Amino acid sequence: MSAVAEKVAGKKVCAVNSEPPVEREQLPMEVMFEIERHLIREARLLDEERIRYWYENYLTEDIVYSMPINVSRYRREQTRPLPGTNPGAGAFMDNYELIGMRITRLETGLVWMEDPQNAIRRFLTNIDAEYLEDGSGDVIAYSNFTVYRNRRQRDQNITYGQKVDLLRKVDGKWRCYNRTIHMDQRVILDKNVYFFL
Repeated sequence: MSAVAEKVAGKKVCAVNSEPPVEREQLPMEVMFEIERHLIREARLLDEERIRYWYENYLTEDIVYSMPINVSRYRREQTRPLPGTNPGAGAFMDNYELIGMRITRLETGLVWMEDPQNAIRRFLTNIDAEYLEDGSGDVIAYSNFTVYRNRRQRDQNITYGQKVDLLRKVDGKWRCYNRTIHMDQRVILDKNVYFFL
């Protein structure tokens, strides 16, 4: 094994992830192009605050939209269970109805953090996608993001992370039915994460 390893309590512990990736069927070039364009256009719609349109045309009604909490641990402890920790804990875990409620609240114009309007720009990179192995034709898509947000004069934040999307075709168009957002911060330093990714 090429990975650096150490002995802890008589067991070999890898200092890096040496597990092979899950091998899934690669997408044909034209489907990969569709997925890339879908994700890039979605980011533009959100930048332009076309949030209601995004909600009605880019998500399925069984959507699970979540941001789990990152737990920073020593490598030698990563295989041990976390005592007293809820494995489902996260910053949020929304469904279609809850996302709709968040959008309705934004539409009232009474969300003080969003008035005046924040300047938000989403950047996507490293888009990769594969067919799920269940033969459904659904796709798992990975993308890295950077979000720049500026409010008023000097209040600004830059956030980095990864999105993992499960996409299915509905009436000939891709829609997301599961989005998991992984922030590259153990503690979210932004004042809130009221924006959509």
